[in-house]
Amino acid sequence: MKKLLAASVAGILVCASVFAQKVSLTNTFGANDDNTGNGDFLEFNRKVKDNGDLDDGFENEEAHVDNRLQLDFSSEKLDGRVRMETYGLKLNGKESTTRLRGFVRFSPFEQIKLALGNEFFTKITADAAYLGAADDTPKWGRMAENGFAVVALPVEGFKISGGIRGNTEYDNNDKYRLDFGAQYAAKDLVTFGATAKSVTNDDRTFGLFAGINSIQNMMLNLGFVYNANDTDFIPEETKYALTFSAGYEMKDAGFSIYADVVSGLSSKYIDKEYKTSDLKNDKGDKGIPFQAKLLANYALTEATTLSLAVTEATVIGWDDAYTTTVYPYATFALPQNMGDLDMGVRMELTSDGLTKFSIPFSWKCKFINKK
Repeated sequence: MKKLLAASVAGILVCASVFAQKVSLTNTFGANDDNTGNGDFLEFNRKVKDNGDLDDGFENEEAHVDNRLQLDFSSEKLDGRVRMETYGLKLNGKESTTRLRGFVRFSPFEQIKLALGNEFFTKITADAAYLGAADDTPKWGRMAENGFAVVALPVEGFKISGGIRGNTEYDNNDKYRLDFGAQYAAKDLVTFGATAKSVTNDDRTFGLFAGINSIQNMMLNLGFVYNANDTDFIPEETKYALTFSAGYEMKDAGFSIYADVVSGLSSKYIDKEYKTSDLKNDKGDKGIPFQAKLLANYALTEATTLSLAVTEATVIGWDDAYTTTVYPYATFALPQNMGDLDMGVRMELTSDGLTKFSIPFSWKCKFINKK
């Protein structure tokens, strides 16, 4: 299987290099949950006593590394991405898994784009659903995620999309899903967007978004979501949620700051039987999920950037139900165009104090950059 995946990537690389106007091949090696997505290089967790309470000491998990090889290519009519990820390369060389994701997008006419693949990443989104501190767009803000999608650009500023995708981790895995989206953007003024996901199935999600882009170096996005179920951005699923993201860059000073907030509006959520229920803990207390994130970056030198990310995830109404993650890290631009090196310390704090800390690192390098 791995040989087949490698051969597929190699074949697409050759074709893209020949026909595409722009080609880049980027490799990310290491273990950093933010960019390789499978945990950090070294992780230390609080020991657990026989009665279930936390001990004062820490124990470490076995070290591992991941690798991500990504090919991007584009031309006037065709663009796409192929990403091959290998997870869990433990020091003994065992227990690793490999997956291949990607898409191809073809534009037969200037106003029409056709996309096909098992992962569109964040290429077809409502722009105002973007969260700056997370540097990502949640699934509820993606007009299409995978499968087949058509994007129409009828007039300047308008974007309309429709797509069909296959099974997911959610219900009715034997059924296809229909996704739709629309956006209007007035250049240097405002952007409005809407998404309708899985509209024919019981796990449907809707989103309305607005962004202000009339202030130079500043971003401001607002959103309302029905069935917010992407728990990478909120600690528990919720039936109704508000999203907020703001950011400001001081380019001359080398400083930027971003803040995200995603909050439920009540204790209601859609359960696994697709009925509206109240979110409760073991004590029967109702709760409202809430998550906030802050990211600050400072360019110390041309080759060194210092960053601090702080995330607060909690359920309002539950006692001691919070997790604070503090992650200071540095990015070093290596000489001779050898890429960037990220290193830092990630700490998780709860009502029991420091319960986990980890050491992430990653090396990202472009081996091909044809423009």
